[in-house]
Amino acid sequence: MSETEIAARYRPPYQEADRFGFALIAALLLEAAATLAFVHFANQAGPVTNHRPRIMKIQMLAPPPKPKPLPPPPKPVPPPPKPLPPPPLPAAPPKPQPPPPPRPIPRPTPRPIPRPQPMKPVPHIVQPRPQPPPPPAPPAVSAAEIESATARYAALVHSLVQADLRVPEMVSMMHLHGVTTVSIEIAPTGALLDVSVLRSSGASLIDRAALAAVRGTRFPPFSGRMPHHPVEFTLEVKLRRH
Repeated sequence: MSETEIAARYRPPYQEADRFGFALIAALLLEAAATLAFVHFANQAGPVTNHRPRIMKIQMLAPPPKPKPLPPPPKPVPPPPKPLPPPPLPAAPPKPQPPPPPRPIPRPTPRPIPRPQPMKPVPHIVQPRPQPPPPPAPPAVSAAEIESATARYAALVHSLVQADLRVPEMVSMMHLHGVTTVSIEIAPTGALLDVSVLRSSGASLIDRAALAAVRGTRFPPFSGRMPHHPVEFTLEVKLRRH
């Protein structure tokens, strides 16, 4: 196939239509011009002759055949659909859970009943009384006076212990006798603080009797001329048979 045929075959449709229109208009104009010329020459006066009128042949050109429309371009084939994913497997039914244990019902905590508080007595405001003046300080005691008062107190203690001495029956039956030297410590209030044997009589029965006599005796408090601290005395307790 030549280039002309290819160009004529693939000529755009609007160009073919324009050419057909131009050819039709040109044929109509030629026909109209021939008709006018015939009428003009027929109306002119001239010698009559036996000549026949000249017949003009007008050949009408047939319009060129319409070009066949080109076949429409093939429609694009859509791509094949993607395969659908397999349906999901049915989920296994959940295992039945055991019911939760019942909650213990909380018991109400008993509230203590408040007891009525006793009425507090209103404190009675006591006006402070004026304090009496302190007693005058005792006069100073000399060492000789203290020693003399202590000696008199020691003699009193000895006589009280000797008076409270009780001779046990066993000592009387055995005709025992002796002297036990003891040491005693007395507080200013007259309380006995300590007693111990300094020198034994040689018989335990006599020593125990002397200690019992000291513990059973009540001593008077110190006098004002004696020391204000505990004093230790040494006594000789004599036990004679009757």
